[in-house]
Amino acid sequence: MTCLDDLLVSLPDDLLMMRQLHAVYGEWLLKDCRWDFVVDNVKGTRIIFLGEGSTHAELLAMAQEDYNQDMSTKSVEITYSLPAEMMLAPDTPHIQVTSDRQVRNLLEITKTHGVRLCVSNRSKVETVSKFREEDDEDDEADECFVDADDDLVEDENHDGEEDDGEEDVHISIVAEADKNGEDYSVYGNVEDEDEEDDDMCFEDFKKIEG
Repeated sequence: MTCLDDLLVSLPDDLLMMRQLHAVYGEWLLKDCRWDFVVDNVKGTRIIFLGEGSTHAELLAMAQEDYNQDMSTKSVEITYSLPAEMMLAPDTPHIQVTSDRQVRNLLEITKTHGVRLCVSNRSKVETVSKFREEDDEDDEADECFVDADDDLVEDENHDGEEDDGEEDVHISIVAEADKNGEDYSVYGNVEDEDEEDDDMCFEDFKKIEG
């Protein structure tokens, strides 16, 4: 057994499973319904090794160090494009590596396909402004719903006030009738009119019999 074999045997499993990935710096652009990564040739290419136990924080730290990024003002993003045989459509967005699980997914793909890491950054001020704009849009939408609810309640209250007014008029009429001592339960009937008609019909019938 050679010295190299002895060295390989003594290495931890994580080091034996290291994957070599090429990283480039630039930005993603959508043109003609297709995402393309425009490489910054000045910054060049870097080689990054990832193992089975590598974390998202470690990957970000390596990209930050290799491309001299100031993390106090910049937010580093790690992305990659799916292999051609895995691509669903030309306009499929790139894959963002945002967690340890996404790092493990990346390593699984590299076992059978070649993957190029794409490093880009965004100003933290720009990122915060974007989040604030989204929050403002959500607040405006909530205000619209609140205004609509207020208008609905106001309309219901207005209808209720009209109904109350009609009830008040009816009550005042009944009260006035009670005050004058009139009985509206027999309204429309002529007093003793029906009784006189019945008496006349009975007398005519007696004359005919006589």
